[in-house]
Amino acid sequence: MTILVRAAKASDYPAITRIQGASPEAAQWPVGDYSNYEVLLALCDGKPAGFCAWRQTAADEAELLNLAVDPAFRRLGVAEMILWELIRVASGDIFLEVAAPNTAARFLYSKLGWQGQGVRPGYYGQGTVDAVVMKRSS
Repeated sequence: MTILVRAAKASDYPAITRIQGASPEAAQWPVGDYSNYEVLLALCDGKPAGFCAWRQTAADEAELLNLAVDPAFRRLGVAEMILWELIRVASGDIFLEVAAPNTAARFLYSKLGWQGQGVRPGYYGQGTVDAVVMKRSS
């Protein structure tokens, strides 16, 4: 299987919406909101498999905003490839928040160099789920 990660285009938004909808652990944004951010799309053998939205917040700092992989393409390295591309294109340190119970995502982020910076109590789930703030230093 060949995984390619590229910048998303507006024509990719239906696929991004489908992937997001199949990923309840991801933030559920209105599709139009993605036009305000940088979006990377992963293709597995040409099929949309995952995406991330991010922004450059300063010259030396970026933030990962949302990441999701289609359940049919999980455990194949899609998220890791998306994150390596993010690391390549973003400038400086990269921050993110991840739900504390999402141990699979936290493990992946740690594996790729993100470290915990603190906790935001009640950040998700209408105040019921803590977020772990993580940072990957450049």
